[in-house]
Amino acid sequence: MIYDKYAEAWDTQNIKMLASLCHPNFEMVMHSSGTIARKADYIERLEPLIQKFKPENRRCLYENEDVLVMHFIMPFPNGTKDAVLYYIQKEDGLMRKIETGSTSLK
Repeated sequence: MIYDKYAEAWDTQNIKMLASLCHPNFEMVMHSSGTIARKADYIERLEPLIQKFKPENRRCLYENEDVLVMHFIMPFPNGTKDAVLYYIQKEDGLMRKIETGSTSLK
């Protein structure tokens, strides 16, 4: 299962471990902009973020061989927080596609 490895990689700021969890054809759908980040772009964007942002109350809502659904609260430097939901489609035991949604908690 991926959730525990993902959480460990994020908590230890291990970008190589996170990259190893991504399928070669990985995609992250950015619903806010309509763009899709491929694996290299995702890792490049994530590297500085993993050092600045510390998710709170992260938990696995559901995981099986095909999907992972997780939820967490993301605090931002300006004092705001968002509730974030990740839907991760899995392929060959790796993260193939991430779709995410967030709601401001004000």
